[in-house]
Amino acid sequence: MDEKEFRKRSGAIYKAVCDRLDLEDPDEVEAELTSDVVRIRCKGGKVFILNHQTPLSELWYAAGDRAWHFQFDPSAGKWIDPRNFEELGATLAATITRAVGKPIAFAVR
Repeated sequence: MDEKEFRKRSGAIYKAVCDRLDLEDPDEVEAELTSDVVRIRCKGGKVFILNHQTPLSELWYAAGDRAWHFQFDPSAGKWIDPRNFEELGATLAATITRAVGKPIAFAVR
């Protein structure tokens, strides 16, 4: 994927994540986009980070002591971590759900 396409796709992911979390109580969870980094703040002080690595065409996500490097899989139409085959939306949902104690789903592509 070229840089222009990557920036378009990563920007759409950032928007989808922020828009989804804007629907939640900000005392439970909120997202802030600054300088191409999404900071997700959860109740209890947990902070998760989603950012992109343009030279690698990867989205990096850090939650607690874990980190993922997602690459876009055009055949699946999803962002997948090739090390463990976890999908970005499912990973966001699982980590944030654990942090806030209620189900939070994501539809990101």
